[in-house]
Amino acid sequence: MKKNNILAVMAVIALASCNRFDPVDHVFPNSLYLDVSAMEQTHSANYSNKAEGGTQVLAVALSYPEDRDITASITIDRSLVDDYNHKYGTDYSMLPDMYIDFSGATVTIEAGRTTSETVAIGLKGFLGEGDEQKDALEIDRTWLLPVRVSSEDISVMAGSSVAYYLVKRSSAITTAAQLTDNWINFPLLDQPGEIADVYNDLTAVTYEALVYIDKFDLTNSFGECNISTVMGVEQYLLLRIGDANFERQQLQFDGSGNGSQFGKLPSKSDPAKKLDSGVWYHVACTYDQATRTARIYVNGELTDEVKDTGVTGSGDENRITLAMQALGMEEAYRFCIGWSYNDYRPLQGKIAEARVWRVARTQEEIWTNMYRLPDYEAENYPDLIGYWKFDEGEGNIIHDCSMYGNDGEAENDIVWPSGIEIPEINK
Repeated sequence: MKKNNILAVMAVIALASCNRFDPVDHVFPNSLYLDVSAMEQTHSANYSNKAEGGTQVLAVALSYPEDRDITASITIDRSLVDDYNHKYGTDYSMLPDMYIDFSGATVTIEAGRTTSETVAIGLKGFLGEGDEQKDALEIDRTWLLPVRVSSEDISVMAGSSVAYYLVKRSSAITTAAQLTDNWINFPLLDQPGEIADVYNDLTAVTYEALVYIDKFDLTNSFGECNISTVMGVEQYLLLRIGDANFERQQLQFDGSGNGSQFGKLPSKSDPAKKLDSGVWYHVACTYDQATRTARIYVNGELTDEVKDTGVTGSGDENRITLAMQALGMEEAYRFCIGWSYNDYRPLQGKIAEARVWRVARTQEEIWTNMYRLPDYEAENYPDLIGYWKFDEGEGNIIHDCSMYGNDGEAENDIVWPSGIEIPEINK
């Protein structure tokens, strides 16, 4: 469903920030379009099964500024449902009116400008009525909502005058944070206190998260880039993708710290274990001082294991410490999500359901609970010392859903992408 009018898109990008444009430089006639459809007409509108509704935001744009105001109308066009199904071989039904909170809008693109004010397409009533949720929107069924722009003042761009929203109330996870050039800090781990105490004096650890890598950088403004960081403590106990002289897209568990001492797992790269960009994965690693075993799991499957390694004889002098600075170790690295060593090893992708346990979870536990923990109540999971669902959908504070309250703070403003739906492969 990619757009073929590359020339038009290039002109739109080049002119989006201009207020005026000399008509002599116009390479094609001016026309109107929906900003959300400049590249794609079809848009996922996935919502949690707990969401009452939501909004989809768009605006109307011109290829070039005009010397007069341009008025346009945005409407729901039910007649387009059959056209869409015929074109793409689908069988979607029109989203019923009872779930649509939008009766149309009129917008104006002022003279000398190229973009109108934004318009919110409202959605409502997903949960139905009462405790029995009468007339609730059916879960895991996709509906079609076509939106069209029209104008009597100027022609419309045929390929970008319509936006198709695929509306779905999903049982899957539908919210995640975009950690591109961004990461999550944990200030409470840097100072003495009850929370830091929970992260120190450990004898076992499990890290796990759902991750989606948009791109595996090879270089950036710092120079060579060979790591995408998931979580942990640099040069101590860290889960990452890639390393120097290692497969760039392979998961690696670095246990070089005093509390682990097993080095890097695996130490040799294997191209067959590459992760792909643009795919959701559940990644996990475990280390247990008692069994002297470290493991890596991808999508619940054991990919790497090393036994009889690491700490010999667990004691006060070599317990696992993830909150080092709280112990006065000022030069120590910090526990973060998406950061290690410097600012140039971010995840460069999306993340959800990040967890830290003070036990080594079994393969069955990891596989069964990759997406959610059953009947979750924090007090029922005392060994879950950090649980960041990344389901806020707004803001820069990531709440810890464990019983310990170790909230995270984003280094930069978080982008919360829409249309997320993480497939659950363990069903």
